[in-house]
Amino acid sequence: MTRAAFLGRFQPFHEGHHRAVKWTADRYDDVVVALGSPERSRTPQNPLSERERRDLLRSCHPELPVVAVPDEARGAPGHRSWATRLRDLTEADVVVSGNPAVRRILRAHTDVRVVEQAMHAPDRYSGTEIRRRIRAGEPWRDLVPECCRALVAEHVDVIRRTAPDGEPDSDAENDAVDNHAGDDTAESHADDAADGSAGTDPG
Repeated sequence: MTRAAFLGRFQPFHEGHHRAVKWTADRYDDVVVALGSPERSRTPQNPLSERERRDLLRSCHPELPVVAVPDEARGAPGHRSWATRLRDLTEADVVVSGNPAVRRILRAHTDVRVVEQAMHAPDRYSGTEIRRRIRAGEPWRDLVPECCRALVAEHVDVIRRTAPDGEPDSDAENDAVDNHAGDDTAESHADDAADGSAGTDPG
C-alpha cells in the first residue's frame, strides 16, 4: 500500500486545494495531509492558526489525517532537517506538490518519491488572491469549496485585520505553495530554494 502526503499552508483552504486532494486520493491507497508552517499565524501571508486550518481541512476531508510540519531554519541544514521531518512525520512513500522549490528540496535530502500535481487555474484559485479579495471587500466565496465556505466566512475579520501595511501579500514561491501544488512547505524553504541556496519543493 502506497501512502501519499499532500503538502500545503492552506491560508485559506480553497477550491484548488480541494481538487488536488481529491486527485491525490483517487491515485493513492492512503493519503495524509501535511500542514506546512503550523507555527505561523496572524501575519499577512499566514493569517489563520494551525487549529483554524485543521478545521477547514476536516470540514472538507474528515477522513484524512492531518500532520503539522513545522518550519526549520533557512539554508541547506534547515532544508535537510525539514525534508527529513516531513518524511518521518507523514510516513509517506510519495509527496505530491506543485511547488518546484519543495520538490527540489525533497529530492535532494530524502528518498521519497516526489510527484508533481498540476495546479488547477492557479491565477484564480490562490490563497493570495482570496486574501486580497477578502481584504478588498470583493467576492471570494466562489473560490472556496462549499464544504468549508461557512468556516472561511467566520475568519474574514481575522484575514482583514492581518492585512499588510503597504507591503505586498505575496511572492512567487508562496503563490505556488498556496495554489498547491502542494503544499506548501515552509515559506522559508521555498524562498531559499528560489534564491538558489537549496534545491527542492512546503509551502
